[in-house]
Amino acid sequence: MKKLILIIFIVFSTNNIIAQTLSTGNYSSSDMGYTYTVLVKHEGNVITLTEPNKVNQYKNTGGNTYYHTEPKYSHYYIKVVNNDKYYVGKQGGNEQLFTLSGNNTTESEVLLSGIDNCPLYDKYLNLTTNDEDEVQAWAFCGAAALAKCTYTDISDYLKPIIKALKSIVVDTSKCPCTDVINQSEWNAVTID
Repeated sequence: MKKLILIIFIVFSTNNIIAQTLSTGNYSSSDMGYTYTVLVKHEGNVITLTEPNKVNQYKNTGGNTYYHTEPKYSHYYIKVVNNDKYYVGKQGGNEQLFTLSGNNTTESEVLLSGIDNCPLYDKYLNLTTNDEDEVQAWAFCGAAALAKCTYTDISDYLKPIIKALKSIVVDTSKCPCTDVINQSEWNAVTID
């Protein structure tokens, strides 16, 4: 009996020593051809990953692998490497490495979605519902704001947004949302 208790204790102790807990904060990956940043909170056997448009939870099933809690996404997983690094993947697919890019995120920010902590996005979203005459321009401005809140390298995202805006504004020399797109970014893009 003592041997069985000792074996059980060793197994649980080894699992707890091997298991890593991610530090709360922003994690970024450039493995997708652009930089993508998410907020991560790790409590017990659940990792909460907050993306710009969705909050996802992953639950530990043993070791350092956590699977998505929604049945239709159960083939997605997070594999924790250490307290500041993890891989995200899909069974049978490729993995992307995410590393801690900033842990100065406050508790309340982690609980908010990426969109909720992007005030300029909120501003332009509000304008799309309250200014029907310019709804299309405000939607593009909101997309630019969301890109700036979400990605660190946004040039590939910003160019098509600026082209679209320039195709609908009357005066292409002035950006309608200079708080999101600065004049040099605006001037650097031409429409063909």
